[in-house]
Amino acid sequence: MPERNKCAVVRMEEGYASLTVEYSNDETRIQIAETIKQIESELKLYPLVIRRAINDHAGNFSIEFDAEEDCTREAGKFFEKVMKTLGIDRCE
Repeated sequence: MPERNKCAVVRMEEGYASLTVEYSNDETRIQIAETIKQIESELKLYPLVIRRAINDHAGNFSIEFDAEEDCTREAGKFFEKVMKTLGIDRCE
């Protein structure tokens, strides 16, 4: 199975947006968590963040926005900053 470290998936629907970022090692897991915390502080936005572990070293973070009028715009800003900070230049 190929490694999917820092692989990002964005989903947007009316009133809902999510960014999922996968990690395959502890260093990346910590980097993603710290990036999310930093951007929450910068933008004063606090989305739902869920971490799912697949094993001791791999898993993903899901960042979700919903039920707000400007959900898509605010989520887009947040997602772009996360991806830029992590060095992710494209997503699925």
